[in-house]
Amino acid sequence: MGPQSIPPSPEVTVPLPMPVLLTERVNVCRSKVAVTTVSLFMVTVQVPVPEQPPLQPVKMDPLAGVAVRVTSMPLS
Repeated sequence: MGPQSIPPSPEVTVPLPMPVLLTERVNVCRSKVAVTTVSLFMVTVQVPVPEQPPLQPVKMDPLAGVAVRVTSMPLS
């Protein structure tokens, strides 16, 4: 499969593109420094958590229900 072909068209890009301008950029080497305070001793504490999740309530079967069925027929 080749590249897409675009049929010739009378459409023109408006406005015309700006001419290419040369830009010169000068980079100056700079250093960024951050001061960090460090301690010789570090202590990590983890709060205690239970080994097992809390107990859940026991499942119970629902009580017997009452059902009513109504059927209606048109009078003829």
